[in-house]
Amino acid sequence: MTRLMAERLVAAGVFLTAGFIYTQTIGWPQRAGAFPQFAEVSIMVLALGMLARSLTKRDRERLKGLVKFDFSYTAWKPLYIMLLGVIYSAAVFKLGFYVSSFFFYFIVAYMTGLRDHKLIVITAAILFPLLYAFFTLALGAFLPEGILF
Repeated sequence: MTRLMAERLVAAGVFLTAGFIYTQTIGWPQRAGAFPQFAEVSIMVLALGMLARSLTKRDRERLKGLVKFDFSYTAWKPLYIMLLGVIYSAAVFKLGFYVSSFFFYFIVAYMTGLRDHKLIVITAAILFPLLYAFFTLALGAFLPEGILF
């Protein structure tokens, strides 16, 4: 597949996905869908711009050649981290915010390549008590509790 065709397919796919998500927010009560709808319309406009740009002579020159598929961990790392984020968002309600965040922090730090263990532990030792103090003590916003606490 050519890079130009891939660019156009991605633009069309992003446009259609944003349009579908927009339709899912129609009818939400009390304008709760206002922000998601704004975001989806913005994404559709950007996708149309991406598609229009692929029609210019400059982009036809820039996107010559074939798509190179890379199935290495490094190439797929952003997808793995996004999937971990989805798992984290579900775990927040099962395990609790603080427990899930603690594990998520260390796993993502490792996945992104941070290997300074001393720095990771020091950051966690400062970050999590501050999160607790800010949300629970200062704001009185009790975060989701799960089976642990």
